[in-house]
Amino acid sequence: MGEDHTMNLKKLITLSLINLAIAFNSQASLITLASDDANNYGNQWLGNGGSGFDEWAFITDSAGGSAGGFLANKSNNSDLNNTASNPSDNAWGSFANGAGFNQFEAYRGFSNNSLSQAGDVFQLSIEHGVITQGGAVGFVLRNQNINNVIGDYNSFSRFEFGFIGGGQNYSIFDGQGVVDTGINYTTAGLNLTFTLLSLSRYQLDVFNAVDNSFLQSRNGILSGNGSIDSVALYNRNAEYADAFFNNLAISRNVVAVPEPSTWLLLCLAVAALLIRRKGKLKI
Repeated sequence: MGEDHTMNLKKLITLSLINLAIAFNSQASLITLASDDANNYGNQWLGNGGSGFDEWAFITDSAGGSAGGFLANKSNNSDLNNTASNPSDNAWGSFANGAGFNQFEAYRGFSNNSLSQAGDVFQLSIEHGVITQGGAVGFVLRNQNINNVIGDYNSFSRFEFGFIGGGQNYSIFDGQGVVDTGINYTTAGLNLTFTLLSLSRYQLDVFNAVDNSFLQSRNGILSGNGSIDSVALYNRNAEYADAFFNNLAISRNVVAVPEPSTWLLLCLAVAALLIRRKGKLKI
């Protein structure tokens, strides 16, 4: 009987220690720090919709034609299809066309939610039609949030993604220079997820906006230095069609550690088992 009691005691202790080890095992979870989409806007693309971001800032240069931003809707924008928000069917629209080189830039600071540590994630959707030779549509992730004059969109750039009219594929501009992604021009729209691997490296995952099917994942080296504090969206004389953006989000991988009360309860449970078994062995 003594051996049985001892064996049972060992089993109970072992089980309790396993449970304690499970409790100590930290788990990483992705939490949303900032988010915004076109559902959050009435009839204009203005202000500070969503949460966790700074207010939008806009700069236009209508060299000889026209340029600007607007709240687009699928019902009256035939170029907008797969990146519109549900249920409003809206997206942030832009145009830049006519004589001369016309430009539109939209800036958004990340408030207190800068990308500054490994595991920080930025997301954005982009959609556009045909772009004239030499025009471009895309976005830039930047250190600081300078937005004083037209052309500031790539000030303190750390990463840029876009399509240049006359090309075949989307391009990345980073610490390695100009990178041909091999992703063909599309009017279907793209969902992009940018993950900070360190303050000098990143991972970009690209998905088709039609069904969010995976297209490509690539790692790269960031240009410049410092945290990523803002995004600049641009339409640089796309000319033939409007360009649309939507679904901004910033997330962070956070390691969840059990509360001290959880540890205490488990330790007390182990102690109670030991005391109980000790009392029985004395009888």
